[in-house]
Amino acid sequence: MNSYDVVIVGGGPAGLGAAVTLGRARRDVLVVDAGAPRNARAAQVNSYLGREGIAPSELLEIGRTEVEQYGGSVRSGTVVAVDRVDAATLRVTLADGAAVEARRVLVATGVVDELPAIPGLSERWGRDVTMPSNWMTPLVPSSRRAGSPW
Repeated sequence: MNSYDVVIVGGGPAGLGAAVTLGRARRDVLVVDAGAPRNARAAQVNSYLGREGIAPSELLEIGRTEVEQYGGSVRSGTVVAVDRVDAATLRVTLADGAAVEARRVLVATGVVDELPAIPGLSERWGRDVTMPSNWMTPLVPSSRRAGSPW
């Protein structure tokens, strides 16, 4: 059975960023990604320093490459159980039955949007209807750019 210092559950920017940080610290890291990113419907990523306008899938691919550059691994899958084996070991079981061991597990699964039952909202979510990145940011359709007329 493969053994890691840390298994990270979630392969979005937070999970990949954590994996890069741990890899740079010479930790043996596995990222398990279910492949269901929150921004999958969006055409581009906005307000992400250094990556303005990049496609979400491209951002994730860059992150995966960075993880691998520091010796980490990324695996597709869904974690279904984490069990204590002994005082120093956790067993992480995936939906396909595979299991790995780790000293620590970091959960970086992000959030799931619970949209109100407004006709058409679900189909437009992430395209021309978005949530502000923080509560002080005005709600602006993702297609708007600085200097464009309202």
